[in-house]
Amino acid sequence: MKKNNYYKLNTEPLIINSFRRTLGEIEWLLLVLILFYLVVGKVENAEKNLVVLAACIYALGVAAFQYWDFFKEAKQWKIAFQSWVMIVFISWVIWYTGKLQSPLFNLYLLPVLASAITLGKLVTLLQVGLIFSIFVYLENNFYQNNIEVLFSMAGSSDVLMLFFPMLLVGYISTMLTSDIQSGFNILKSESEIDELTKLFNYRTFNSVAKKLLNQARRHNRKVSVLMIDADNLKQTNDDYGHEAGNLLLTNIAQCLVSVLRDGDIPARYGGDEFAVFLTDCDQNEAIDVAQRIVDEFNNTQIRHQSKYIKLSASIGIASFPEHGDTIEVLLNNADKAMYISKRQGRCLITVYNSKSDT
Repeated sequence: MKKNNYYKLNTEPLIINSFRRTLGEIEWLLLVLILFYLVVGKVENAEKNLVVLAACIYALGVAAFQYWDFFKEAKQWKIAFQSWVMIVFISWVIWYTGKLQSPLFNLYLLPVLASAITLGKLVTLLQVGLIFSIFVYLENNFYQNNIEVLFSMAGSSDVLMLFFPMLLVGYISTMLTSDIQSGFNILKSESEIDELTKLFNYRTFNSVAKKLLNQARRHNRKVSVLMIDADNLKQTNDDYGHEAGNLLLTNIAQCLVSVLRDGDIPARYGGDEFAVFLTDCDQNEAIDVAQRIVDEFNNTQIRHQSKYIKLSASIGIASFPEHGDTIEVLLNNADKAMYISKRQGRCLITVYNSKSDT
């Protein structure tokens, strides 16, 4: 069985697309704050013109990423690039608005927050390191390249007092993001996994199977689908109770996992039905896999309250491309073949053909 992925917030397409729009608003807010300061603050005309020029160039860059590229898929590298550019732009503004005396130092918090939420600890640490280097350079310039003064108690304390909020915000933001991400993974896992069998559920199986089928279509590969129905679940529930029925279902799941390859996708499709997506597997290979599953069932007995329950399931097979070109059609055809197996007996395998429709 394919191992469950550890999902990251900064790689989830819906989340990264949403944050991309939020980052755009942060960038526009940054521009508004800087232009507002140029209007109300005390900035020499020469320096003001340089800041306005940089702001215009930055605004064009923001527009390019947020609007010209609006309908394309958001990527982590784009957000990383935007956050690094934001640091460069803020540094330029600080240089021309008073250097160490600039009231705009706190603007560095914006790219640090953006990085902590979407890019992870390593990138955030690198950005905080860059900001610290900028602080040291400005402090050194303020003391007119006097290294002894810079590393004195007074000089170093000035740097640390300016830098410490950035470090604190970056650390707390990454820790909070990590906690949120852990909760997200728990919810993600619970929504994708069948609680009883620990296999994928119906919805997740369909989503994953569609993606794998599209890949097979692009690369001209064959895949197959198995539909498996437990023959004796109702009888087991009636004779021994639902606890025994649950034990039967979990053993079916364990048998599937033990037989299938890592790339194959088993799922509890609903009730006593299981579905399996077989990657790089034609019809003949699918029959071999189904036979191994039947053999595994035959070799497995469940002991419940001193009673032995035998595993039994009917299997239907449909293969791409001969039996359908969408996952819905393949599952439907495999289901028809499976019901033929049930009508003819137990632990039988049937491959779909046109006669299955009659």
